[in-house]
Amino acid sequence: MTTRLKLLVNSDDSNSFWHPAFAPFMSRYFDIVRFGDDTDHNKKDTVLAVNVFKTGNPDASYWYRPYLEQGFKVIVDALWEYEGFHLEQPGEYKTPQWPETDGFFLAHIKNWFWYFESLWYTQLGYQNYQPNKTYTKLALMPMRVDRWHRKETFARMSSMLDDMIWSYVRHGKYLPNDISSDQVHFQRHYDPSWYDSTCYSLVTETVVDTPPAIFVTEKTFKPMAFYHPFMCVAQPGHLAYLKSQGFETFENMFDESYDLMPLLDDRIQHIVAQSKSFKKEPYSQLTWDKLAHNHARFYNQSLVESQLISELIEPILEYAET
Repeated sequence: MTTRLKLLVNSDDSNSFWHPAFAPFMSRYFDIVRFGDDTDHNKKDTVLAVNVFKTGNPDASYWYRPYLEQGFKVIVDALWEYEGFHLEQPGEYKTPQWPETDGFFLAHIKNWFWYFESLWYTQLGYQNYQPNKTYTKLALMPMRVDRWHRKETFARMSSMLDDMIWSYVRHGKYLPNDISSDQVHFQRHYDPSWYDSTCYSLVTETVVDTPPAIFVTEKTFKPMAFYHPFMCVAQPGHLAYLKSQGFETFENMFDESYDLMPLLDDRIQHIVAQSKSFKKEPYSQLTWDKLAHNHARFYNQSLVESQLISELIEPILEYAET
């Protein structure tokens, strides 16, 4: 392609490519242009970028349908979805079954949350956090929406909640010193005291079903960003996957055999039992080494950007040129 590729987006169709945390990176490689600017667009140098929820919503006004009829190519932002989501049964999220969608580019990256959170947290200056540990509380357990495994974990941890910092936003319980849920950075806001005063994070992930695909979200990467050990109510193999990506887990602090347990109930029970027997004490040197390693790897901008280039930028350019 002889000219710089344009990504045509619509302000009413939110997607990752023009998110304030990601647009600066994308703008190095593409011109991001807005629908409705009264500019004529050429399919030779312009690709549409749309949100996967828009494409899967039968009630949506498909602003890009006229472009489809002219033969424009389309990138579907599925970066926030678990692998294979578009292959689910009717009623689940999927790309539309129109004949013309056969040529869509479905943008999906296994480690999207690592890359995106790293860019966003760096933009917010969170990499400058330095721990000042007091170890006064047992654990940090932030939860927002209702899911069965969160309800179950919450119920089983009930006797320890007074010794924890926790939230359950769906039920009106926020973390101390949190910001309002209607603010853009709400889910990415942090207060140093949450991490300084607690010994570890108890992560309740989004997906807890048995693989085929491990789905790691920002919930797991937050402890890495803020020098925190963690246990995870997640899919079996969750910790093993993190290790395969070069991160450390904390087998020196916890019995991580729960990661191999096929039954969710067993995994939750094992994590709760370890929480009940956990002794609040300063971290060992091994723990600090693991924390420093995770922090450095999470915020490694050259690594994150090179991975994004090979896993997203180059495939989009190849798709546009074919």
